[in-house]
Parts: sequence; C-alpha cells; structure tokens
Amino acid sequence: MSTTMEARSTRAPGMGALLRSEILRARSRRSLRWMSLLAVLAVLGVCALMWFSTGRVTQTELDAAASDFLAEQQMYYEQCIADPTLTADQVDEFCYQPTAQEAAQNALWNLDRRPFDQDSFDGLLHFAGGIGALVCLLLAATTGGADWGARTMGLVLSWEPRRTRVFLVRLLVVVVLALLVEGLLLVIALGLGSVIADAHALDPTAAAAMSDGLTPADLGAAGELALRWLPLAALAAAGSFAVAMLTRSTGWAIGASIGFVAVVESVVQGVWAWGSQWLVQTNIAAWLSGGITWTVDRNAAQQGYGVVVEAEGEPYIPPGSIFISDTRGLATLAALVVIAGLLSWITFRRRDVE
Repeated sequence: MSTTMEARSTRAPGMGALLRSEILRARSRRSLRWMSLLAVLAVLGVCALMWFSTGRVTQTELDAAASDFLAEQQMYYEQCIADPTLTADQVDEFCYQPTAQEAAQNALWNLDRRPFDQDSFDGLLHFAGGIGALVCLLLAATTGGADWGARTMGLVLSWEPRRTRVFLVRLLVVVVLALLVEGLLLVIALGLGSVIADAHALDPTAAAAMSDGLTPADLGAAGELALRWLPLAALAAAGSFAVAMLTRSTGWAIGASIGFVAVVESVVQGVWAWGSQWLVQTNIAAWLSGGITWTVDRNAAQQGYGVVVEAEGEPYIPPGSIFISDTRGLATLAALVVIAGLLSWITFRRRDVE
C-alpha cells in the first residue's frame, strides 16, 4: 500500500497542472504588465496626436482652400514673370500658373488640419500592430530565457521531466499571451480610430472631388488589416521563444531577432536581390499589403519595389520582378518559425540542462 501511494506522489503532473503553472508564471512576470501598459499608452498617445492633427473637411472648406492656393500661386507667378533676370524661355520653364482644377487638387495641402482618411486609419493600425508584435517578441524572449538565466530549468524538469510537454505548453502559453496583447492593442486602435474617423471624416462630396487617392475611413477595411496583424504577433512570439530556448538567453534572443531583421536583412537586400524574397521584412510586407511585386534582378530595365499595379484584375509584374502573394508571405514566415522551433526543441531534448 505504501509503495502504491509513493508511486502516485512521485507521478509527473498532468497537462492541466502544467498549463496552469505556466499561465501563473507568465502572469506573475512584471515585464508582461509593464510592457503591455507602455504599449497601451503608446497607442493612446498616437490616437491623441491624430485627434489634434486631423479635422473634418467639407467641400466648402476645400473650395476656400483652393481659392487661397490659387491666389498664392498667382502672386508667385506674377513675381516670376516680372523678374528682369529671366529670359522668355526661362519664364516658360520656371514660372508656374496653376489652373482652377490644379488648385482644387492641391487644396488639401492648404488646410490647417487634414481629414482622418483611410491612410490615417491604416497608419494607426500599423503602429498598434507593429508595437504589439515587438512587445510579443520581447515577452516571448523573456519567457523562453528566464529559467536559463536563473538556472532553474533543472528544478522545472524535476517536477515535469517530459521535456517535449514542457516545451509545447510554454510555447502555447506564449502564443496565447501574444494574441491577447496584440488583440488588446488592435481593439483600442480600432475603437478610437473609428471615433476619430466619425468626428474628423473626409466629407463624401469632398472625397469625390479629390484625385490624389484620399478615401474616407472605412471600419471594415481597417478591421481586415487588424486581423492580418494577429498571426504576425503569434509568429513573432513563437520565433522569439524558439530562439531564446535555443540560445538559452533572453538577451541573445532579443539581439538575434531584432539584429537579424534590422542589420542582416538590410545587407542581404543590398547585395543579393534574388535571395531577398525570402527575408522576414519582404514577406511581412507581402502579407500586410495583400501581395507585392519584388525585384529579383537589379539589372532589369524596369523594377518594382513593393507596389502591385492592377491590370485587368491581375497584378502587373515588371521585368526582373516576381509577385509575392500574401499567402506565400505568411507561409514563408511560418516556415522560418517552424525551423527555429524544431531546432530549439531538438536541442532542448538532447542537451544537458546545466
């Protein structure tokens, strides 16, 4: 009887107990609370800046701004043609007299405050998504490297010796926390962005008269962009966690992750155009923008740098470039994370803890 009770007492804990333990450990870290709070404050700060730097624009205001622009340019034109140092040919070349249509198209730049249009909404979401992904990367690196830095991994494995289970549970907790943090920031950006868009919108009648691509803010399009940031945050967290487990260091994980993207990829893009299609930055751009054209031949007569030109429903691919779809971009990023995860899992299983 005593032998049976001793065996039960030394049995490894179940998945549920391990999961609850890892969630509690993650929640108790001050870094999670402080970095999340700072990210929220950063998003709120950008929302405040956009509130005070934008305003509702009507057709009447655009007409007044167009008149001011036309009068201002006309004054410069009269001063230019009256300049005795210019010849007749130079006057034709350098002196600019705008038409009423050109004045209407440039009226927006004479306004004190621009409208909160779709580009403004996208910029807000890119900021929230980007800073959220960075926070997720830092939190995952901290989670992966904490026990190695404190030399307590042996203690963890004495409680749960099944290393694969420890690895997978920690990875799951990291990804879920990343999605929660990223989701919180994107919800704040979407909510406050919709409020700003409603108060500081570009009037539909004014939008119809513009020809420079300005469009009223659309909550549906903004929501679609926000959803695209969620898998990026999960991949950033999973990849950072894998690197931390592989290097057994929080600092190395952060330095390697950020340094590779900021330094190594910049060098590769400059010296190896064809290989740059597989880099992290390239594929993030492809996923977020719905596909990009990317130059793989620097000697091509016509080159594309991340802009998709639609022609009869199909992307136009300049000579020397290729089209990278959004699904390919996400699949490439996922493949890189899977490779890093497999390497870290193999080393975690086979290497000594101490």
